[in-house]
Amino acid sequence: MEDLGYRFRFLRGAVLAAVALLLVVPHAAASPGGGAGRHSGVGDVVAQQVPVIENIFPSAAWPGIPVTIQGTDFGPMQVPGVCTVTFNGVDAGTAILWTDTYIVVVVPEGATSGPVVVTTLMGSSNPYPFTVYQQPQAVPAYFAEGCTRAGFEEWLTLFNPYESQYTVTVTYMVAQGANRIRYYNLPAHSRTNIYVNSEIGSDRDVALQVTAQDRIYAERSVYFRYGTDWRGGHCSLPAKELSQDWYFAEGCTHAGFEEWLCLANPGAEEATVEVRYLFADGDSESRTYSLPAWRRFTVNVNQEVGPGRDVALSVHSSQPIVAERPMYFNYGGMWDGGHITVGAPSPSPEWYFAEGCTHAGFEEWLLLFNPGEETANVHVTYAFSGGETSGQDLEVPPGRRVTVFVNREVGEGRDVALQVASDRGLVAERSMYFLYHQAWEGGHNSLGTVP
Repeated sequence: MEDLGYRFRFLRGAVLAAVALLLVVPHAAASPGGGAGRHSGVGDVVAQQVPVIENIFPSAAWPGIPVTIQGTDFGPMQVPGVCTVTFNGVDAGTAILWTDTYIVVVVPEGATSGPVVVTTLMGSSNPYPFTVYQQPQAVPAYFAEGCTRAGFEEWLTLFNPYESQYTVTVTYMVAQGANRIRYYNLPAHSRTNIYVNSEIGSDRDVALQVTAQDRIYAERSVYFRYGTDWRGGHCSLPAKELSQDWYFAEGCTHAGFEEWLCLANPGAEEATVEVRYLFADGDSESRTYSLPAWRRFTVNVNQEVGPGRDVALSVHSSQPIVAERPMYFNYGGMWDGGHITVGAPSPSPEWYFAEGCTHAGFEEWLLLFNPGEETANVHVTYAFSGGETSGQDLEVPPGRRVTVFVNREVGEGRDVALQVASDRGLVAERSMYFLYHQAWEGGHNSLGTVP
């Protein structure tokens, strides 16, 4: 920490010294018109002027909503400790995006209506009026996964069930490249479809933050041709809150499976993320990743743990983040597709699944993960259409993943719901692979529902 602090102070001092030198270089101090100007001759330099705010969009927002500040002479980057944006005196912290002509920043908690001021090395801007709504505060939803690469089409679907129009802010957090901010007006009682490929362009890995002043209902659908042969689609609900911990019971790197871990950091500080890969035999491995602020990050699990593994994931971050796990497959060399789920933010002693099927063309799996330090004693109740039930008792050792083949436990030709009860907190997922009506192949995965 002392070394980092020294480096920061040295960098800040060097930047200040460089700017001071620019200001005294001959010919850079005055333009032919008499003002502080820009010269393009040999030996001349560009002298930045005091920043000017020309517009803020939207002109009013709740704390937690990103806004765009347009103007001139903001500088090419936000210098830490020097360049700031304040809302009636409240510092907004690290910007999502900072360029010479526009800044994207989140309205900070505690801000009130009043002037917005941009401060740089050259001084403070004109105060620009801005209205901060105090109630209700912004209600976010988060998606860590998203892809517009060749063979992928991504859609964001929004539903406004209320009596009035709402403005929704979507922050597109791109893995590599500039983030995007878009604003959408949702009429009352309407559904809105957003084609993400057209919003951010092709060949992007992207996470989404959807923000409004009330709960707007969102889903993200992705349709794909993965590689050259695996075709399908998956759909996911968002995470409603960020967490420093995420857990996944399912995971597979056997032949015909490719697994990914998608992480998104919608915060203003870089996150250090530790991922523990826990295997059925009790072995485990850990990796640490740096996740920049306002960025999406992708982990290729097959590369991290090698082939032929059943693996659960435990994700711990120094900052609140969101995590999803997409998987693409050619199941049994027969059925190809993909599925996805957001992680569980915490273990639970109870999990429920309404769907389940062991009819011809369906194979169902129950995945149980115990991230704790004591063995979990688990009872699974299988509930069938006619009111009949059966049960299964099993142990899940600490730090282990256990796989249950439901077809084997209940027999073929059954529609079945599941109840998982444990004396310790654990994580449960259900994966299903199918050839529906002997025509449509694919698979889906779901995290269980907790009481």
